[in-house]
Amino acid sequence: MSDDISEHPDRPRRGQVLFAALFLICATLLIAALGEQTKWLKGKEFFAQPRFWPAIGVGGMVLFSALHFWHLPRKPRRLPRWMREADWFQWAESLFWGVLAVGLALWLGPLAAAPMVLLVVTVRVTWLYQHWTDRREAKVWASVFEWAAWFLGYVLLVPIIGYLPVTIAFTLMLTWRVGYRDRIMMLSAVLFAITVVVVFKSFLQVKIPGAALYEYLPSALRSFFILNF
Repeated sequence: MSDDISEHPDRPRRGQVLFAALFLICATLLIAALGEQTKWLKGKEFFAQPRFWPAIGVGGMVLFSALHFWHLPRKPRRLPRWMREADWFQWAESLFWGVLAVGLALWLGPLAAAPMVLLVVTVRVTWLYQHWTDRREAKVWASVFEWAAWFLGYVLLVPIIGYLPVTIAFTLMLTWRVGYRDRIMMLSAVLFAITVVVVFKSFLQVKIPGAALYEYLPSALRSFFILNF
Protein backbone atom coordinates (compact mmCIF):
# COMPACT_ATOMS: atom_id res chain seq x y z
CA MET A 1 0.00 0.00 0.00
CA SER A 2 1.38 3.37 -0.93
CA ASP A 3 2.12 6.00 1.69
CA ASP A 4 0.36 8.59 -0.43
CA ILE A 5 -3.35 9.22 -0.17
CA SER A 6 -4.70 8.49 -3.63
CA GLU A 7 -7.75 10.14 -5.10
CA HIS A 8 -7.90 7.70 -8.03
CA PRO A 9 -11.49 6.37 -8.25
CA ASP A 10 -10.29 2.77 -8.53
CA ARG A 11 -8.19 3.04 -5.37
CA PRO A 12 -10.10 5.08 -2.80
CA ARG A 13 -7.92 5.79 0.22
CA ARG A 14 -9.64 8.73 1.87
CA GLY A 15 -11.23 8.18 5.24
CA GLN A 16 -8.94 5.33 6.35
CA VAL A 17 -7.55 7.15 9.38
CA LEU A 18 -10.99 8.40 10.36
CA PHE A 19 -12.63 4.97 10.02
CA ALA A 20 -9.89 3.23 12.02
CA ALA A 21 -10.04 5.91 14.72
CA LEU A 22 -13.83 5.66 15.05
CA PHE A 23 -13.66 1.86 15.25
CA LEU A 24 -10.94 2.05 17.90
CA ILE A 25 -12.94 4.60 19.91
CA CYS A 26 -16.05 2.37 19.83
CA ALA A 27 -14.02 -0.68 20.88
CA THR A 28 -12.39 1.27 23.70
CA LEU A 29 -15.75 2.47 25.00
CA LEU A 30 -16.97 -1.14 24.99
CA ILE A 31 -14.00 -2.36 27.02
CA ALA A 32 -14.45 0.55 29.44
CA ALA A 33 -18.03 -0.61 30.05
CA LEU A 34 -17.10 -4.22 30.85
CA GLY A 35 -16.93 -3.53 34.58
CA GLU A 36 -20.53 -2.32 34.68
CA GLN A 37 -22.05 -4.61 32.07
CA THR A 38 -20.47 -7.94 33.11
CA LYS A 39 -19.79 -9.70 36.43
CA TRP A 40 -16.98 -11.72 37.98
CA LEU A 41 -18.52 -14.38 40.23
CA LYS A 42 -16.75 -15.87 43.24
CA GLY A 43 -16.24 -19.60 43.17
CA LYS A 44 -16.88 -19.93 39.44
CA GLU A 45 -14.28 -21.41 37.11
CA PHE A 46 -12.04 -18.93 35.30
CA PHE A 47 -13.19 -19.79 31.78
CA ALA A 48 -16.85 -19.92 32.90
CA GLN A 49 -16.83 -16.39 34.27
CA PRO A 50 -19.50 -14.16 32.66
CA ARG A 51 -16.86 -11.48 32.08
CA PHE A 52 -14.19 -13.72 30.53
CA TRP A 53 -15.36 -14.19 26.95
CA PRO A 54 -16.73 -10.66 26.52
CA ALA A 55 -13.35 -9.39 27.74
CA ILE A 56 -11.55 -11.62 25.23
CA GLY A 57 -13.75 -10.47 22.35
CA VAL A 58 -13.72 -6.77 23.14
CA GLY A 59 -10.04 -6.86 24.11
CA GLY A 60 -9.26 -8.39 20.72
CA MET A 61 -11.26 -5.63 19.04
CA VAL A 62 -9.21 -2.99 20.87
CA LEU A 63 -5.87 -4.68 20.20
CA PHE A 64 -6.35 -5.38 16.51
CA SER A 65 -8.09 -2.09 15.74
CA ALA A 66 -5.23 -0.28 17.52
CA LEU A 67 -2.68 -2.18 15.42
CA HIS A 68 -4.65 -1.39 12.27
CA PHE A 69 -4.84 2.28 13.24
CA TRP A 70 -1.13 2.46 14.05
CA HIS A 71 0.05 0.82 10.81
CA LEU A 72 -2.12 2.82 8.45
CA PRO A 73 -0.31 4.87 5.79
CA ARG A 74 -0.92 8.26 7.32
CA LYS A 75 -0.23 11.54 5.62
CA PRO A 76 0.26 14.45 8.05
CA ARG A 77 -2.19 17.23 7.49
CA ARG A 78 -0.91 20.64 6.43
CA LEU A 79 -1.23 22.92 9.42
CA PRO A 80 -1.32 26.69 8.99
CA ARG A 81 2.14 28.18 8.76
CA TRP A 82 1.95 29.93 12.13
CA MET A 83 1.14 26.59 13.79
CA ARG A 84 4.07 24.85 12.11
CA GLU A 85 6.52 27.57 13.07
CA ALA A 86 5.24 28.36 16.58
CA ASP A 87 7.09 26.12 19.04
CA TRP A 88 4.93 27.39 21.88
CA PHE A 89 1.80 26.09 20.14
CA GLN A 90 3.26 22.59 19.70
CA TRP A 91 4.33 22.52 23.36
CA ALA A 92 0.97 23.86 24.57
CA GLU A 93 -1.00 21.35 22.48
CA SER A 94 1.13 18.42 23.69
CA LEU A 95 0.88 19.67 27.29
CA PHE A 96 -2.91 19.85 27.02
CA TRP A 97 -3.24 16.20 25.98
CA GLY A 98 -0.71 15.11 28.62
CA VAL A 99 -2.51 16.96 31.43
CA LEU A 100 -5.82 15.49 30.25
CA ALA A 101 -4.42 11.94 30.37
CA VAL A 102 -2.86 12.43 33.82
CA GLY A 103 -6.05 14.04 35.11
CA LEU A 104 -8.10 11.05 33.99
CA ALA A 105 -5.66 8.66 35.68
CA LEU A 106 -5.86 10.59 38.96
CA TRP A 107 -9.63 10.92 38.79
CA LEU A 108 -10.60 7.39 37.78
CA GLY A 109 -7.56 5.44 38.93
CA PRO A 110 -4.87 3.93 36.67
CA LEU A 111 -6.80 0.80 35.68
CA ALA A 112 -10.18 2.44 35.04
CA ALA A 113 -8.49 5.36 33.27
CA ALA A 114 -6.52 3.18 30.84
CA PRO A 115 -9.34 3.02 28.21
CA MET A 116 -9.93 6.76 28.56
CA VAL A 117 -6.21 7.48 28.11
CA LEU A 118 -6.27 5.31 24.99
CA LEU A 119 -9.15 7.44 23.74
CA VAL A 120 -7.06 10.56 24.36
CA VAL A 121 -4.14 9.08 22.43
CA THR A 122 -6.43 8.07 19.56
CA VAL A 123 -7.95 11.54 19.31
CA ARG A 124 -4.48 13.10 19.51
CA VAL A 125 -3.03 10.97 16.71
CA THR A 126 -6.14 11.43 14.57
CA TRP A 127 -5.91 15.20 15.06
CA LEU A 128 -2.30 15.14 13.85
CA TYR A 129 -2.81 12.89 10.84
CA GLN A 130 -6.25 13.73 9.53
CA HIS A 131 -6.17 14.90 5.93
CA TRP A 132 -8.55 17.11 4.00
CA THR A 133 -9.72 13.98 2.19
CA ASP A 134 -10.72 12.49 5.57
CA ARG A 135 -12.85 15.54 6.31
CA ARG A 136 -14.49 15.28 2.90
CA GLU A 137 -15.19 11.61 3.48
CA ALA A 138 -16.65 12.42 6.91
CA LYS A 139 -19.16 14.73 5.23
CA VAL A 140 -20.22 11.84 2.98
CA TRP A 141 -20.68 9.55 5.99
CA ALA A 142 -22.62 12.24 7.85
CA SER A 143 -25.06 12.52 4.94
CA VAL A 144 -26.83 9.37 6.22
CA PHE A 145 -28.23 11.51 9.03
CA GLU A 146 -29.89 13.74 6.47
CA TRP A 147 -31.82 10.81 4.96
CA ALA A 148 -32.71 9.57 8.43
CA ALA A 149 -34.07 13.04 9.18
CA TRP A 150 -36.21 12.90 6.00
CA PHE A 151 -37.66 9.59 7.13
CA LEU A 152 -38.33 10.77 10.69
CA GLY A 153 -39.95 13.94 9.41
CA TYR A 154 -42.20 11.89 7.13
CA VAL A 155 -43.24 9.57 9.97
CA LEU A 156 -43.97 12.49 12.30
CA LEU A 157 -46.01 14.49 9.78
CA VAL A 158 -48.24 11.72 8.41
CA PRO A 159 -50.50 11.55 11.52
CA ILE A 160 -50.77 15.35 11.52
CA ILE A 161 -51.18 16.37 7.86
CA GLY A 162 -52.19 13.10 6.24
CA TYR A 163 -50.72 10.19 4.29
CA LEU A 164 -51.55 11.54 0.82
CA PRO A 165 -50.40 15.18 1.13
CA VAL A 166 -47.24 14.27 3.06
CA THR A 167 -46.32 11.53 0.59
CA ILE A 168 -46.77 13.89 -2.36
CA ALA A 169 -44.81 16.67 -0.65
CA PHE A 170 -41.90 14.43 0.38
CA THR A 171 -41.75 12.69 -2.99
CA LEU A 172 -41.48 16.07 -4.70
CA MET A 173 -38.86 17.34 -2.26
CA LEU A 174 -36.75 14.19 -2.47
CA THR A 175 -36.97 14.17 -6.27
CA TRP A 176 -35.71 17.75 -6.23
CA ARG A 177 -33.06 16.88 -3.65
CA VAL A 178 -31.48 14.09 -5.69
CA GLY A 179 -31.26 16.33 -8.74
CA TYR A 180 -34.26 15.41 -10.95
CA ARG A 181 -35.81 18.84 -11.42
CA ASP A 182 -37.45 18.95 -14.82
CA ARG A 183 -41.23 19.08 -15.23
CA ILE A 184 -41.60 15.46 -16.37
CA MET A 185 -39.77 14.08 -13.36
CA MET A 186 -41.74 16.21 -10.92
CA LEU A 187 -45.02 15.11 -12.49
CA SER A 188 -43.84 11.50 -12.38
CA ALA A 189 -43.07 11.96 -8.68
CA VAL A 190 -46.62 13.15 -8.00
CA LEU A 191 -48.15 10.22 -9.91
CA PHE A 192 -45.85 7.80 -8.09
CA ALA A 193 -46.88 9.22 -4.70
CA ILE A 194 -50.58 8.95 -5.49
CA THR A 195 -50.11 5.38 -6.74
CA VAL A 196 -48.28 4.38 -3.56
CA VAL A 197 -50.98 5.86 -1.35
CA VAL A 198 -53.84 4.25 -3.30
CA VAL A 199 -52.17 0.83 -3.38
CA PHE A 200 -51.18 0.76 0.29
CA LYS A 201 -54.18 2.51 1.81
CA SER A 202 -57.09 1.58 -0.46
CA PHE A 203 -56.19 -1.82 -1.91
CA LEU A 204 -53.89 -3.35 0.70
CA GLN A 205 -55.72 -1.53 3.52
CA VAL A 206 -52.56 -0.90 5.51
CA LYS A 207 -53.47 0.57 8.90
CA ILE A 208 -52.13 4.12 8.75
CA PRO A 209 -53.35 6.65 11.34
CA GLY A 210 -55.87 9.18 10.11
CA ALA A 211 -54.53 12.71 10.01
CA ALA A 212 -55.53 15.34 12.56
CA LEU A 213 -55.93 17.76 9.64
CA TYR A 214 -58.67 15.58 8.15
CA GLU A 215 -60.86 16.41 11.14
CA TYR A 216 -61.44 19.89 9.70
CA LEU A 217 -62.96 18.52 6.47
CA PRO A 218 -66.71 18.19 5.95
CA SER A 219 -68.07 14.95 7.37
CA ALA A 220 -68.46 13.12 4.03
CA LEU A 221 -65.00 14.09 2.84
CA ARG A 222 -63.49 13.35 6.26
CA SER A 223 -64.63 9.73 6.21
CA PHE A 224 -63.54 9.27 2.61
CA PHE A 225 -60.04 10.67 3.21
CA ILE A 226 -59.56 8.75 6.46
CA LEU A 227 -60.49 5.46 4.77
CA ASN A 228 -58.65 5.94 1.48
CA PHE A 229 -55.93 8.59 1.86
